[in-house]
Order: sequence, then structure tokens, then C-alpha cells
Amino acid sequence: MAIGQKLEDARNRKGISIREASESTKIRGDFLNSFEAGNFDINLPEVYLRGFIRVYARFLGIDPESAVADLNLEIGSVKNKSVKKTIGKIGSPESSDSPKEISVVDNHRLPTQRGSNVNISKPILFVGGISTIVIVFAILLIWAFSTPDEQSDVSNAVDLDQANTVRETNLKTSNISTPLIEQENALKALEESLLRLAAVGPIERLIISDEGKSPKVFHEFKNISLGWEKSIPFSKSFRCYSSSLQNIRFAVDDGIEKQVNGEGAGNFSWSGE
Repeated sequence: MAIGQKLEDARNRKGISIREASESTKIRGDFLNSFEAGNFDINLPEVYLRGFIRVYARFLGIDPESAVADLNLEIGSVKNKSVKKTIGKIGSPESSDSPKEISVVDNHRLPTQRGSNVNISKPILFVGGISTIVIVFAILLIWAFSTPDEQSDVSNAVDLDQANTVRETNLKTSNISTPLIEQENALKALEESLLRLAAVGPIERLIISDEGKSPKVFHEFKNISLGWEKSIPFSKSFRCYSSSLQNIRFAVDDGIEKQVNGEGAGNFSWSGE
């Protein structure tokens, strides 16, 4: 069954009108009519559209995540039809609008490219070793047919050449550590979790503290409106302050969306340990 039909049937079972649903959810009545009619082309950014569907579904007693999944299927189907009509045309992807983060203190960035661990020290040492053997063999031949004074000069030359060879090898192998450091940083990033936040009502101020970082990393948002969503990476645990606890929902990674206990301003925390 299409998501629009599910919403309409659930509202009718509750025996409430579009107007009553609009007053309770603070979502415009024309939007609710469009949702139930299966018309999602209403000039709304997808992030707000998903937020409204989630709020409306929760109000009607429908699983919000299931409703959003049905919505994504319908939106995807419409997009696929649009793509088929424009085959053969070259165009640039359109950028979608998204809520802007008002004030964020974020000292952490996930790496965009992982370093590769390429072990080139063995080929370098192998080539250097062959070069050294060839040079020493040539010097021994010269030594055998030279005078004592010439042999002394050759000895000094051998010591200097060996020192230069070792120095050159050390310089080449020292550059191998950079990719290893980048790979370690990438592996640390993979150990992080993802905090997903959603607003089911207005929130004047929201602050998230990444407790697993040293020093701690803070994310701050102001004047959040209904339908707002945000995903934030964090390490091990987080602490959150909200000016309206009843209007915030959260989930960790792919877990179930949770409601925070309490109303008004307050704190809540989560730890994966």
C-alpha cells in the first residue's frame, strides 16, 4: 500500500479531520492533503519532507521509520521516471537545499582519502645491496693492482661511498611512514559511531558534546524548526543539552529512533561502552 493511502486510512481510523491533524502536528493542512494524495512534489526540500512524514506518521500511530522508507521508494520511483525522459542530455546534478548549521565548533573532520600501506623498503634495500656489492667488487679489483698509497685512497673512497649509500637508503625509507600514519587515522575514524538527530517541534538551542574526544568536541545549533535532521559522528559516547527535551529524537548508527524522557530544558547522554 502506498504511504499516502496508509496515512489517510490511519487518520480515518482515528476519526479526526485534516484540520485537527494540522493543529496537532503544526503541519499545514494543504501539505497533509498532498501527502495523503501521494503528491510529494510540493516544493519542499527532501529533508523537510521526510521530517513532516515522520512527524505525521508518529501522530497517526504509524512506525515513522517505515513511513520514511515508503516515502523514499515513491520519491525514488518518480526520480527514475524523470531520468528516463531526459536520457541523452548532459546536465549537472542539482544541489538540494538543506538546513544550515548556525554555529558549530567542530575540530574533527573525517578523512576523505585513506592512505595506502605500500611496503617499498625491501626493493630499496635489495637494489641498494646489489649496488654496494658491485662497487665493493670493483674496488677490490682496483686494490689488487694498485700501490699502497693508491690503496689508502681507495679505502677512504669505499668508506665515503658506503656512508652515502646508507644515507640515501635511510632518506628513501623514512618517507614510507606518511601513508602508515594516514591509514591509522582512517582506521580510528572507522571506529566512530553516527548520531542521528531529528526535531519533532521547535528547539531554541541544542548542544552536543563528543565525550570520547580529547579535548571534547562540541556542536551547537540554534532556532531549530520542525522537521530538522542532522547526522554527527562521535566517539564512544556523547552528552546532549536541549532547551525542549520533548521535541528531540535520536538514534545511534542504524538503531531504533528513541524519545528523550522529560520536558523543557535538560540534558541526556548515551554511551556505547
